[in-house]
Amino acid sequence: MSRLQINSLPPALPRILSVVLGAVVLASVSAAAQPPDPPLPPSPVPPDTRAEDVVRSAPVPPPDADTSDEAVRAQLSALADPSGMTADEAARLAAESAPSLRSAQMFVRAAQAASREAWQGLFPQLSVSARYTRLSRVDQPAFGTSAFSEDELALARLAASGVDDPEARGLWNGLLDSFSNTEAFSFPVLLNQYGFRATVSYPVSDLFFTILPAYRASETAVEARRAQVAVERRQVEMRAREALFELARARGGQVIAAKALEQAEAHQTQLDAIIAAGAAAPVEGLRLQAQVAQARVTVARANAGAVLADRALRSLLHVESTDPIRIGEDFSVTPTPPSGSLETLTERALRDRAELAALHALERAREQAIRSDLGRRYPQLLVQANLDIANPNQRIIPQRQEFDTTWDVSVVLRWSPNEFGQARQRVESARATLMQVRADVDAVRDAVQLEVAQGVEGMTAARLSFDAALIGLRAASESYRVRRMQLEAGAAVTSDLIDADADLTRARLQLVDAAIELHLTDARLRHALGE
Repeated sequence: MSRLQINSLPPALPRILSVVLGAVVLASVSAAAQPPDPPLPPSPVPPDTRAEDVVRSAPVPPPDADTSDEAVRAQLSALADPSGMTADEAARLAAESAPSLRSAQMFVRAAQAASREAWQGLFPQLSVSARYTRLSRVDQPAFGTSAFSEDELALARLAASGVDDPEARGLWNGLLDSFSNTEAFSFPVLLNQYGFRATVSYPVSDLFFTILPAYRASETAVEARRAQVAVERRQVEMRAREALFELARARGGQVIAAKALEQAEAHQTQLDAIIAAGAAAPVEGLRLQAQVAQARVTVARANAGAVLADRALRSLLHVESTDPIRIGEDFSVTPTPPSGSLETLTERALRDRAELAALHALERAREQAIRSDLGRRYPQLLVQANLDIANPNQRIIPQRQEFDTTWDVSVVLRWSPNEFGQARQRVESARATLMQVRADVDAVRDAVQLEVAQGVEGMTAARLSFDAALIGLRAASESYRVRRMQLEAGAAVTSDLIDADADLTRARLQLVDAAIELHLTDARLRHALGE
């Protein structure tokens, strides 16, 4: 059998299947449970013909199967194909192809990317820039012109010549010469400027107050997302198991409905022979014809329920083959429930359930996010270094048309009242989210405890239901055998056999339903325990 992958099973589909199967059972029972009409006087019988002889000469329905424990388990085991699909295999195939599971895995990848982004905050921040600037032309003032006019210098030289001391006279003349040789100058105007800057900064205070808490929060968010993937995987697997069990239930109903139709047709053949011999009234045949017609309707409904259950399972497994899905789950084996008291099983579920693990991880992530937001309220202390390669370099005067390298290191302390107010609001929002997560944790804990209790009690009820169904099958089979013998002996009417046949059909269906429900309840209990 070729198998592909499956989509999500609609949550209401198990209920739909139960309703369909219930309709199948009620339809067969309602036809048989109607009170018999008052018997009409029998048709005249030839004097030399006895009813007992006519009954014994008519076709007899096939004998009933043995109702011993071994025979019943053999019948339940016959519902499965050893080479078919088991519940565990269906769960695996569903998990491999579930779109919801792929979506949850993408959330994990997004959380991992956010964590790597937060990790970058632990390293110094490096930035590199390049610039070109074109300046407008300006007129620079001249510097260094002589402070004395020519006439003033001539008078000063005349005064210096009257100095008697040769050395003093020489000093004065040299000074006057320097004044007379002073020329005007101005700074050059460089219209093209080129610059390259590399900046390294490290937020020392943010490292402890915001960066590390934010990184821890992102790492914990990844853990929460992974736990959510596990939650989604378990839910997909459980839906696949339920779909497989519902398919088995529907096919069991098919087998029983077909067997009921076979018996009704055999009864009709036998009664037709009796009526033809004049040993029974024709109205008895009409009642049996109605039962056969209703049995055929029951078979049609059972077939429709099986088709719907098969399509539901295919939608989960994405099976494209048109071959019927064979079921390999052996319902003759009674599952062994998990051992331990209710308190022990509840503690185990609270420890192992992926839902609680995801919520606890999310709770830790919210706590770390609050610490990160609280750190934004404090002043920031940064260490910053710059390396400039510029042409011309602004720090060199006078400017020159060539590249020069300079550097600087700064310690910056900054604080913004706007960021302080924004941080306060982020903290309040994060605290509200944290309270929501903690409330969700409490709600899930209560739900898990109730689910475990329901699973334990449901397992007990399912085992009792299976035992009761087995006893009911034995009783219905014996009642049917006795009624048939009484009909052959002329001590019972057809309606008695119809009622016994309906009871037998109902007992067989209840046994199959109880066996499948026992396995389904065991799967639900183990799901509740986090297995």
